[in-house]
Amino acid sequence: MRGPVALVVGALLALTAGCADDVGPATRAVPVTATVSASGGDLTLQPSWPKDGQAALSVDGVRTPLTSGTAKPTPTASVAKVMTAYVFLKAKPLATGASGPSFTISAEEAARSADRMRRSESLTPVTAGESFTQRRALEALMVVSANNIAHEIARWVDGGDAAFVARMNRTARELGMTNTTYTDPSGFDPATVSTAADQVKLFGAAMRDPGFASIAGVPSYTDSARATKSNGNSLLGHDGVVAGKTGFTTPAGANLVFAAERQINGRKHLIIGAVMSQHRGKTAAAAISESEKLLTSLGKP
Repeated sequence: MRGPVALVVGALLALTAGCADDVGPATRAVPVTATVSASGGDLTLQPSWPKDGQAALSVDGVRTPLTSGTAKPTPTASVAKVMTAYVFLKAKPLATGASGPSFTISAEEAARSADRMRRSESLTPVTAGESFTQRRALEALMVVSANNIAHEIARWVDGGDAAFVARMNRTARELGMTNTTYTDPSGFDPATVSTAADQVKLFGAAMRDPGFASIAGVPSYTDSARATKSNGNSLLGHDGVVAGKTGFTTPAGANLVFAAERQINGRKHLIIGAVMSQHRGKTAAAAISESEKLLTSLGKP
């Protein structure tokens, strides 16, 4: 990725984009035009924002994203696992292509599987004493959104959820995520909240970690029963999308954070985006659809 870029927002964007003290949705009767000043020259963007919820995007990891809609913190659902993965990798760095150290599933977590299934949590089959390499655990976390692995990562890193969640929140503050609060490592708890702008900051930071970038783009995961499941982000590998993480719960609605390549003014740029709080349907499909429209409005891959 290229170096930081500065963001210059026109008057129309100032009137319609979300800001820290927004309390309701912004008006989006017309597209928002923004000028991004980069090392290669100014870029004019006209994002096609979702009509509801909130969204944000940045070009080549800009620290202050373009935003639309309310900036009120909203439940993240499984998008929280981006921070879980990022913190895991900061605690135990993983080289690209390496498997990393191995960890063991606890008897306590294995015994919780039935309860997690009754609550309709996403998970991967585990047995007490089963060995997971760091890479396999991260793939289960990011590809099939395994809540049980999120909680085991918390135990492996910090001995349990409380200390790990405290680490997640410290990391959020370090990244300038001022509208984010983590209360669990999986995002199943609706008290884990954030904004699209904060999630763009996080995903941009995470994508600078080669280990994270390689895992966030994995298309499928094979569990211990040899069942292969596709990544929930159906945009992955299409239309320039190179990485992402979906999330859905009833309180959160549909959420998606993503990274995609785009040709703008004849140059390739990495776009980091987030679409959150899309309350249509009972899957992440609404956020995926709105993200696809947003990306299309920015140009071709």
